[in-house]
Amino acid sequence: MKTIFKKGTIVFEEGSRGSEAYLISSGKVRVFRTKNGLKVPLAVLGQNQIFGEMGMIDERPRSASVEALEDTEAVVVGPDDFAALSSSDPELFMFILKTIFERLRNVNQRVLDLSMALPRENYMEGKVFISGLTPEASAVLDGAELELKKFPFKVGRKTVNFMKDVFSHNDLYIQDKEPFSVSKNHFAIESRATGFFVVDRGSAAGTTVNGILIGGASEKSETELNKGENLLTAGAEGSKFKFKVELR
Repeated sequence: MKTIFKKGTIVFEEGSRGSEAYLISSGKVRVFRTKNGLKVPLAVLGQNQIFGEMGMIDERPRSASVEALEDTEAVVVGPDDFAALSSSDPELFMFILKTIFERLRNVNQRVLDLSMALPRENYMEGKVFISGLTPEASAVLDGAELELKKFPFKVGRKTVNFMKDVFSHNDLYIQDKEPFSVSKNHFAIESRATGFFVVDRGSAAGTTVNGILIGGASEKSETELNKGENLLTAGAEGSKFKFKVELR
């Protein structure tokens, strides 16, 4: 679907929610963040460039605002549209996919520059087990205790077409109902050189670990698990999906 933004139109604001990406057919937009009431420009994008694509991947608020610098025509692409493009327009599908991968690669490089303590599969000695503490969480695991055999171990919401959802990749899927507590890509348990960590993967409500909120409204995105029992809630404290994560 094509849409036109008149010069000066705010396409979306920092902190708002949305799952659409925009491919510019003509015109220009400015990407900016607001600090102390002032606009801090991040980029100017033009024809054949994409913005808003991260909204198709996670369910967190928009990280920046976008304003049309001139009359701008754009193709609006939602998650379902993107999946359909793989067969209807493979060239556009690959173009958007490459853009997303490039942005993610840049983020990964910045993380690498900041820290060398990256996740390593099966790096730490010891075993990690997860079990449900509420009926809803227990049902996700069929009432059993699960030993984690691979890291990172990814958990997220089960969508209607989760097997075909290119933006949903999890080792454990949680069946949730609206209003959702669990995001499509919610949290991961990682094994690192220094210990086991829970990392929020960009969820909307966040992940609560031993009473500490990570992700969501928190600036903190990860926390280390304690030896022994840990209480993990997928979502804020009111979520029904409460788990016990035990390090033995």
